[in-house]
Order: sequence, then structure tokens, then C-alpha cells
Amino acid sequence: MPPIILIVKALNKKERLKIYQMMKKITLSGALLSLIFFSTCAPDVTDDAIPYVQFPDIVINLNLPAYITLKYDGGYQYIKGGVRGIILYRKAASTYLAYERNSSYHPNEACATVDVHSSGLYIVDTCSNSTFDFISGKPTSGPATRPLRQYVVALNSAELTITDEVAN
Repeated sequence: MPPIILIVKALNKKERLKIYQMMKKITLSGALLSLIFFSTCAPDVTDDAIPYVQFPDIVINLNLPAYITLKYDGGYQYIKGGVRGIILYRKAASTYLAYERNSSYHPNEACATVDVHSSGLYIVDTCSNSTFDFISGKPTSGPATRPLRQYVVALNSAELTITDEVAN
């Protein structure tokens, strides 16, 4: 028999119970530490940030026919820029919002691009089935928990400027 077993057998019942309880605490502590260690080491791609790409200011003349959809509240236009493109949305006559088309859920996946739903009422990530509100960019359903990246927009008469500065 291993020497440790002989020593434990030589102890009385009260001493053996004390050793058993101490070993149980050590085992539980070790299991808890293992659980914490392994759960923090695994990368969680849902928590990845949307990649950031600098781009020069995008200046748009709202009087051009190409931007006719932005003449009305609720109108939107896809614009080149950002990581995967930008959705420019007219909230009101003097308020425009610019959202990154890179989804906030699994942003590094190839299909993580958002589009305006065919109803024109919200933004959708068809890869994860997450939906986002036009006014805030916040998720309204699906697994996404973070809002879409919003860029700073400045309006000067009929000239709209989108910068790479993050608004949210």
C-alpha cells in the first residue's frame, strides 16, 4: 500500500473526516480555478470589435439625382467607405445618420454585412438574423448585442460630409 494510505488508516475517525473535508475543499477550489481559467482563455468572436478603417471624408451633394432617395425622411442610400460600406439614412430634413455596413455580431465573418430590409423599416444581418433600428443602430432582435458603428455626419446647406470619426 502507498505510504499515504497507511498514514490515513492510522488516524482516528475524526481526523480522517477532517482530512477528507480539506481534500474536498482543495478539489472544489481546483475545479473552480480550472473552470475560470479555461472559460477566459477561449476567444469569443461575438465580442470582437468591428474593424476600423480610416477613410477620407465623403462629401455628397444632395442636389444630385443619384441621391434622390435622401430627399425624403426615411430614405436611405448605400455609400462606399468604411469597412464594408456605409448606409446613409435621412431621419429628418437636417438629420442624417451614417452606419457601417459591417455587422456588430461576428464582425470578422465573411457574411457579416448588413443591408436595409426590403420593407425599408430596419437594417438586417442575414448571416445571423440580427436586426437593427434605423434611429439608434441598436439591435432589436437576434444574437447581436452591440449597436452598429455610426459615423459623424455634418450637413452644410445641400452638402453632406461623412467622416471616419465614430459617433457612438
